[in-house]
Amino acid sequence: METFTSCNTATLSPYVPTTTKPWNIQRVRHVVKRLGYGLDVAQENTILSQSPTAFVDTWITDSINYMNTPAPVWGNWAQSDYTDFNSEAFPQMVEWLKQTFDDSLNLKLRAKMTLFWHNHFVTKADDYQAPSWLYQYYDLLQTHALGNFKTLTKEIGKNEAMLVYLNGVLNNKWSPNENYARELFELFTVGANNNYTQTDIVEAARALTGYNSWTQLGAPIVFQSSTFDNTDKIIFGSAPTNFDHDSLIDHLFSVRANEISDFIVKKIYRAFVGPELPSQTIIDQLATTFRTGNWEIVPVLRQLFKSEHFFEDDAIGSIIKDPMDCFLTFIKEANFPYTPQQLEVLVYYSANLGQEYYNPVDVAGWQGDRDWINSSTITGRWQGLEYIMWTTWNLDQELFRNLVISIASSNNDPAIIAQEMVDRFVPKTLHTTADYALATQVFKGDVPQNYYDNMQWNLQWGSVPYQVVLLLQHIFRMPEFQLK
Repeated sequence: METFTSCNTATLSPYVPTTTKPWNIQRVRHVVKRLGYGLDVAQENTILSQSPTAFVDTWITDSINYMNTPAPVWGNWAQSDYTDFNSEAFPQMVEWLKQTFDDSLNLKLRAKMTLFWHNHFVTKADDYQAPSWLYQYYDLLQTHALGNFKTLTKEIGKNEAMLVYLNGVLNNKWSPNENYARELFELFTVGANNNYTQTDIVEAARALTGYNSWTQLGAPIVFQSSTFDNTDKIIFGSAPTNFDHDSLIDHLFSVRANEISDFIVKKIYRAFVGPELPSQTIIDQLATTFRTGNWEIVPVLRQLFKSEHFFEDDAIGSIIKDPMDCFLTFIKEANFPYTPQQLEVLVYYSANLGQEYYNPVDVAGWQGDRDWINSSTITGRWQGLEYIMWTTWNLDQELFRNLVISIASSNNDPAIIAQEMVDRFVPKTLHTTADYALATQVFKGDVPQNYYDNMQWNLQWGSVPYQVVLLLQHIFRMPEFQLK
């Protein structure tokens, strides 16, 4: 990944609103779109009455306190529990994809961090193909999404989806398999080529042996001592030690703590603040919090998300939305209802645009940002957004009137209404008045100009729902709409 330096020079001191950097609706939307998938207008206005740091604390605490998504009936099924595995398994996976999208719309930062760790500790459902393993993998990520990173690292290496995906289930004392050991270092903890050797990988692979006992697809994969390499290993120059899976992780986090903390907080920063890294001072402060907090994730997030650095103008609108962001945030911000059928279609739209949940592009995950946008995917985004819009239209056209009324401070000035509608869905105000003038013209639609001139037109007119549709189509095509 290319590394650029951010122009954001603000510190990690808590954000205190000023006349030049006020706590306003723009910054409220910045927070709720980075730490979730947005909110409706009424919820945003309620947040304005709180201090920004108190709100962030509450948002994070609420996210911590959510219960895990209940297990499906098939959450522990093995292949022999099915009447016809080949015909029954795929619909179960689709069911869980819809559930995952529904969780994303409702579980705030818990959902965002679950997706973050999925893109970090990557597995691919296409490789393991067991619905129960998919659910158990998701449940593990959800459990530790806002918990302890070291604990998550220990648990993920023994998870069935990971054991199959990175060949841990094939790793035994007679034929060590280095796949998981290599990715444990390169992608999951210290970062590529960062103070480890090929010998360390070989020795770590030996420590990770033994998770080979399983009977069938979907059944537990458990440790068996007979396939474990029960001899001493030398890892990172240690004294000869009979490391096993957990003691290897303990050793790794002890002797490579600086490398791990630096690598992980940079990844968090890129995902939640912007693709361009800040000064090393910011990274060092976050990394110190991570280490001194014994690898708890939440203290790092509180420090970052309450900081003036996070609320700085340069941070707003600096990230290109991923496909899920594009679709789910629009649903939340428009306050549209949604159905399981819509979620299933959006699962497929997102997958076609490169973000197939449970099947990232490769073991390194989605790189995000500019990778999400090209001439093909941009039109796919428009199509997905219009799918949401037209299915909502078919449900109840008055929802579009409700949307514009919830946003507009004027009942009959199309210029004010159009500007406020645009500002609702883009992270920053547009660059020129001409951009807003064009939006106004689109919004006016086919209503004759004299009805605007003599102020006869207002938001109660029968044409208004379709006028909102026209304006939304225009907004979807704005480059700024693709940012958050």
